[in-house]
Amino acid sequence: MKWIVSILFLFSFACSQSLHVSGQSINRTYQLAEIQRLEFANLDSLSHASLSIHTVNGIKQIRLANIDSLNLTEDKKLKIYIESGENEFRLADIDHVNVTPLTFPDRHDDAPSGSEFMNSILGKSFNEREPLILAEFLAGNIPDISREFITLTSVFNDANGVPHTVEYDVMSDYLSVGTNEDYCRVPMGPSTAQAIADAYGCILTTTKLCDDIWHHATVKLSPIPYAPVGDNNSQVYKFIEHNHDINAARHAESGEISELIAGIKKDVVICNAINSKPGYVCIYGWHYTSGSPIQPLYTGHVDWYVDYSHGIRLVNEYVRVDGVSMSAHDILKDPVLYKLLSKENTPMQLSSYRK
Repeated sequence: MKWIVSILFLFSFACSQSLHVSGQSINRTYQLAEIQRLEFANLDSLSHASLSIHTVNGIKQIRLANIDSLNLTEDKKLKIYIESGENEFRLADIDHVNVTPLTFPDRHDDAPSGSEFMNSILGKSFNEREPLILAEFLAGNIPDISREFITLTSVFNDANGVPHTVEYDVMSDYLSVGTNEDYCRVPMGPSTAQAIADAYGCILTTTKLCDDIWHHATVKLSPIPYAPVGDNNSQVYKFIEHNHDINAARHAESGEISELIAGIKKDVVICNAINSKPGYVCIYGWHYTSGSPIQPLYTGHVDWYVDYSHGIRLVNEYVRVDGVSMSAHDILKDPVLYKLLSKENTPMQLSSYRK
């Protein structure tokens, strides 16, 4: 469904901030002192796209479809009007504004940091910690780097061998809790991961997308495995240790926090086995720097098994095929197009874990 949102700028003063409109096929920069009117028309049919306001207090996102109008006032404030009311920002507090393909709930000022949250679930069992993990992510307790997805473009063949240009938006790193300054990647069960993906308008990755993300990544690290000692590798303190070691390895390679990173986790993936083997988790990846994965597709763990190596990489549910937006769920179930996102021999009957 197409939508149009008109944004009107009214002001009589000079302003140095820029408005970056990027996403889909649009990539332009506007000086606020030069623009009089911007219409968000025909950006795409992506239903979760947002106006992403980067402020001194972090990123605030407002779904474009909910915006009635936007004004720059003479007292140097940005006012965004939506059906439920008004959002106001001081221009002095804004770094820049851009359009992103997804809308996440705001992170609350009193939300725990990554280390605070992980310490709060130390020693808790799988069943005890999973609802706590879910609650944090549904409340928007994610770092700003997780809010700005990276658009990747690849050419894939469908089941008939016909090539198509596929654009998809992917989280630059694995799903983390906390802030840019203090965050932790959180291993979790597939049902929890699926609930978060659904709430965010995303899908979990496939083996094909895992490989493609690795090829596009600008930071490729060697896997950091730990020898198993009892059940240590499934304990939260190992999750924290692995997170620390990954960040240290990235720093040693001069990688930036916002870059697309790969080689650091096994992905919890969707595949045909989620339908044929309910109650199990499917994992894949953890690529060496050569591009070969440590973990071929494996479906032998029950879905309550989680260890430090598991990661959740989210992909925008809406994928552009030759410039046309389509639901990834529809693509994966299509008898011809499913090959664009999957390496399997048949379409998926089920493209989400049962919750």
